[in-house]
Amino acid sequence: MQKKLDNLPEKFCYLAMQGYSTHAHGRTRPCCFSRTGTNTYMPGVRIDDIFEWQHHGNSNAQDIEQFINDPQIKDIRKDLLADKVHDGCAGCFELESQGIRSFRQTWNEIYEKQIDTTLSNVSEDGFLDPQAVTYLDISLGNVCNLKCRSCNPWASHRWIEEGPSVPHTDWDKTAYHIAELSSKDPWFIKAFEDGFFDPVLPNVKVINFIGGEPLVVQEHYAWLEHIIEQGWSENIELHYNTNGTTIPNRLLDIWDKFRGVVLSLSIDAIGDLAYYVRYPSKWRIIEKNVSKLAEFSKTRTGTIVHTHVTISLLNLHDLPNILQWCKDQYDSWYYEWEWGNHGYQNCLPHFNIVDHPHWLHIRNLPQEQKDKMNVMLEQEYNKYKNANLPEWEQWAVDNIKNLKNFLNQPAADNDWKIFIDNTKASDLFRRIDIKDYIPWMEDKI
Repeated sequence: MQKKLDNLPEKFCYLAMQGYSTHAHGRTRPCCFSRTGTNTYMPGVRIDDIFEWQHHGNSNAQDIEQFINDPQIKDIRKDLLADKVHDGCAGCFELESQGIRSFRQTWNEIYEKQIDTTLSNVSEDGFLDPQAVTYLDISLGNVCNLKCRSCNPWASHRWIEEGPSVPHTDWDKTAYHIAELSSKDPWFIKAFEDGFFDPVLPNVKVINFIGGEPLVVQEHYAWLEHIIEQGWSENIELHYNTNGTTIPNRLLDIWDKFRGVVLSLSIDAIGDLAYYVRYPSKWRIIEKNVSKLAEFSKTRTGTIVHTHVTISLLNLHDLPNILQWCKDQYDSWYYEWEWGNHGYQNCLPHFNIVDHPHWLHIRNLPQEQKDKMNVMLEQEYNKYKNANLPEWEQWAVDNIKNLKNFLNQPAADNDWKIFIDNTKASDLFRRIDIKDYIPWMEDKI
């Protein structure tokens, strides 16, 4: 990112300064990548029920200004302005230290031209004027049609039943209680009905939906139709993180009324392995929906689709297939127009590294498998380095090689055993066998 101002803080983050983000159960946070815990919740969230009559200093926001200026969020902005890495933002800076492009870097580049304005809207103590909010990051609870191996009850309600059968877990009784409330009494229903976001929507440029799986949440359809009726949609671009298992026709009609739609497909494996890693997804259905998006993008020039891959010890070996699939999409439906580009936007995917649950981190692979993966990553790096990709994709090529920085970290004590124990438990619960999907596990479990 090129600096717009001589005194631009090196740790600057557009989303932390200019955005608004909700956790799945209605708590404020700086962005969807942060694990910072705060004390401010959306109106209507039953804090007494969540914490079983012990508030621990938590409170409901009275309005959107109070929500986005939670004291801990203000501290994050204040630290970033002072070039300090706040614990709540450590995830991005960890990726960057290992040579992997972070959300912070991506969004700073996209909104480089707005940096001057953004800085002027945030005071030295971290206060953000609500009228300056241009980015809404909205988690539509934890209702999901999948229960991915790297997921948890707060992001998929389907883990609530299976979770207690897993022997090693960070999720206690309170966590499952909160997850169940998030699925049965989601925070956003009251917020949408009461027009909580209306004061800032005339200035909003991007609404990012995550879940759960946002495309199965029917309540947000009506909210988007409200935005259309108010005349705000033509200035708003919708973003989604989706597993690609459903693309409802009703949503295609709604999306057509917005300035644009950007879909980040979570593709962690190709073919049968996708069923195991992102259980119980069907690869043929995902491919059918990707084809539907390709057709939609032929006439809807505001449509952009790209891929995120969550890298774990379950799917690193499948990376060559994922990379080739992404390159094939780019080759077949990336379109160039005089006023811009659309369709499938990136030749190679963005990477997320599983750090939680920690036993799925790629550093925990057996050494003989690590040796094979080091060779594979070097081969894939050289393959795409010499593939005449666009200049703007070179960072993605570097990301392939830089995965070795995570792979070659020392394995954590006991994590391999935890992985085996938990895998056996989940396989038994789901009535499947990892060896049928990952051949190299044959003599490991």
